[in-house]
Amino acid sequence: MKLKILCLISIVTMLLLAACGGNKQVVLEPVPVRNPLALAYEASTEGNKSYDEGLFNDAIASYTEAIALFEEAAPTSVPSDSIALNIEKMNLNIAKSNIDMAGESITANMYNEAIVSYENALSIYKALNPISITKDKLKDNILGVYNNLAITAKSAGNYEQAIKYYDSTLAIQPNDPEILNAKFFVLSDNIKDEARAYTVLIEYAEASQDAAAFINLADRYVERGNTVEAGKYYMKALALRPDADMYRRMANFYRASKDWKNANLYLEKLVATNPPAGELATIYTMIGKNYDEMGDKKKMVEYYEKSITIDKDPQLALLLASYYNGTKTYSKVVTYATITIAADSRNSDALMLRGLAYYQLKNYTSAKVDLERIQNDAKWGAQAKNLLKDKKMPK
Repeated sequence: MKLKILCLISIVTMLLLAACGGNKQVVLEPVPVRNPLALAYEASTEGNKSYDEGLFNDAIASYTEAIALFEEAAPTSVPSDSIALNIEKMNLNIAKSNIDMAGESITANMYNEAIVSYENALSIYKALNPISITKDKLKDNILGVYNNLAITAKSAGNYEQAIKYYDSTLAIQPNDPEILNAKFFVLSDNIKDEARAYTVLIEYAEASQDAAAFINLADRYVERGNTVEAGKYYMKALALRPDADMYRRMANFYRASKDWKNANLYLEKLVATNPPAGELATIYTMIGKNYDEMGDKKKMVEYYEKSITIDKDPQLALLLASYYNGTKTYSKVVTYATITIAADSRNSDALMLRGLAYYQLKNYTSAKVDLERIQNDAKWGAQAKNLLKDKKMPK
């Protein structure tokens, strides 16, 4: 028995030795060291490629991966690695990708999807602590996204949501006239809330004491036919800015309201600002027309004559010739009819007036010349022929 045990031990020992003797040495390859910074740049490059191909979701995924890798690399980084700057660039790229994706959604009339993309971009911009981008540029980006959100919400018919976006803009940039105008029209035209609409403009105008704001408010009241409120706010603007532009506005407002007296009051103020000659002639004509509306022909003619000494307007000259024909001031009829004929040699009204005036002034030769030119005229021909038959006319 003892012998059998010894033999067994001997056999096991031989087997073990044989196994050891048959092993070969295994050479293990070193495990590569993970380099998150290099991987971050690779992800960034992949994101740029996807963006250029218009694959915005893929671009966003790659940029997001790059941010995670830059953050992983941060603990062992050195200042020249610019980790914070690179993370900001990735965030800006993600924001831009969202904005472009929103633009595509709008083209497809997918307004809710566009709003989500714009909101994603907005969240990124609002969370940034600027490094490479300036604070002013970042502010402009935020305002731009809010504006896009308001327009998109309006396009989607979400008018109250659009108002909220306009309010967010105004919180950053108070009393912005363009935004207030946009908000006004949404409240007025889309929501049909006139009270809120005008409150927007009134609050801005009163707070800013800006003449342009009061003019804008007055113009809106004019558009809606409320001349009482319009006049009130034009006067507020005038008090802040009594200049030629305001005098023109006031004159036009009162002329549109058929308040000829007040219209002339401001036209006279405009004259006192020494406008260019061409404009001055027009102003004098307008004053004359206003006096005509008031039934004051004498003042009408006074200002028409002031105008025509600056600008030989043939239509105005014809009006004056007609007026003086009525007062039998024939020499002036000749003067003003001649201005009209100089501009239009076939003007039968002017030829008739001048021919008749020459006749009354006993200048029969000149009368005959004018009357013969219109003896076949449909309007004045019969009267011209009758005068030509007069024995006083030269044969």
